[in-house]
Amino acid sequence: MEFDQMYETLAALPAGEQRQWLLSALCVVALMALVLLAERRHFKKSQRASSWIAFRLASVLLAPLTIAAVLVPAWSVSGMEGLAVFYAALFIAVPLLWFGGHLLVGRLLRPALTSSECMTLCIVGIGILAIPATAFMYAQFPLEEAARNLAARRQKGPDSTPLAHAVGPLQRFAMPGAGVVFAQSLIAPRGVRLERVDVRRNGPWYDTHGTTHELFCSQGDDLHLMWSAGEPAPQLRLHWVQANGQRVKGEFFADPRTASAETPEFSIAFRPDGFDPVVPIPRVRAYLDLLQQDGTIYTQLLNPLQPGETLQNDCLMQGYKRVRWPDEGLVQKVYVTFHLPMGTPALRGAIVRPAVEGKS
Repeated sequence: MEFDQMYETLAALPAGEQRQWLLSALCVVALMALVLLAERRHFKKSQRASSWIAFRLASVLLAPLTIAAVLVPAWSVSGMEGLAVFYAALFIAVPLLWFGGHLLVGRLLRPALTSSECMTLCIVGIGILAIPATAFMYAQFPLEEAARNLAARRQKGPDSTPLAHAVGPLQRFAMPGAGVVFAQSLIAPRGVRLERVDVRRNGPWYDTHGTTHELFCSQGDDLHLMWSAGEPAPQLRLHWVQANGQRVKGEFFADPRTASAETPEFSIAFRPDGFDPVVPIPRVRAYLDLLQQDGTIYTQLLNPLQPGETLQNDCLMQGYKRVRWPDEGLVQKVYVTFHLPMGTPALRGAIVRPAVEGKS
């Protein structure tokens, strides 16, 4: 769980739970302070408290330098090579920067610290840094559980503002092969520019920019949601810019209980050059069967974009057209997949071109 996700979870907790976390953080700070006070008392006896203070100020500078020297090279390399770079930097940077830097500082101080004292303080310093690091690791598990509880309660964050987007009606369809599916649209008013969308998964929020996402697609500044009854209803956080230039964010939780009782069959009107779905379909969910001129069926994935298509506009809307349809052939089937949680087999909806049209 990343730090910003932990902070957001803490900010959304009730005041009583926030006080408990604050008390735990104060205990961590107090433990670190006790170690530092014990060090200071030791050096005060030999009238070298000022040298100790300067030494520990050097630790404050050397700590981030050492951590950066280990992590930055490792993050710049992907795969197993990154792990090798991490260990190489760990065994090179730490002795040179942390231990070597402290030894140099200890000798320059007046009165100076002995080499054994410098090494002892280096090791104790690592222990002091390990206190908040350990607390951070142990805090992740209860905070992840708290985030999941917040998601289950569909509780919005304290800084969530009302959406600028107009929320369309929630529609329910029966899709052949996939069962009940839901669709809903969030339409941006004139002057509003959508910057990014976060999706809540298992509690924390995740930025979807540059990643594939199935629960919604974007068309300009509008969002179009689609999910099956077997998937969790989308919980989205929109970041947008108002017409006056102000940046705002707000949360939207789709609620299947608000869907109309009617459940018409999901339909697609097929044309020779493409098709018109009854509601927008996220591109990442769909793939096509094309009838080629020799009578064979070719499965066309939609990951390769056609000329004029962009990753930012990733909805299959009414008017969807295959640019090379005379060469590709007619679209015979549109498949729509829904990946269910907990390892359940995916659902695959299939909408077929009517036989009469297929013979034309």
